Amino acid sequence: MTYLLPMSAMGGTLTGFATPGAMLQNCEAIISPIEDVDFAITVYGDSMAPEYPSGSRILIKKINPNIFIDWGKTYVLDTANGVIVKELHECKGKEGYVKCHSVNPDPKFSDFEVPLSEVYGVYRVLMCMSAK
Repeated sequence: MTYLLPMSAMGGTLTGFATPGAMLQNCEAIISPIEDVDFAITVYGDSMAPEYPSGSRILIKKINPNIFIDWGKTYVLDTANGVIVKELHECKGKEGYVKCHSVNPDPKFSDFEVPLSEVYGVYRVLMCMSAK
């Protein structure tokens, strides 16, 4: 079992969607088909489609980004400006930053950089669940 956070991970850019934190007693408990999951969160937006369609739920696990980030994998970032889901890539030449990449090739979902100093938590996406 895990908890579905009452917020969405935006598949967009880091502007205009900051949300307050969630307390576990306010979260819906859901059954997880896999073990070692910290939370579930709903994906909102099209920047990560088709792999992570809007409305799907992703199961996530908190990691320590100072130890290891598996570049090219999908993560949820809890940032000062809101929660986002993106592929993370190394920001060559910019220490302390990560490059956020969208799966959707549409130019409106271009890459952007985020300073790790503005990130409260990094969560590895373990599984995506969506309805047909």
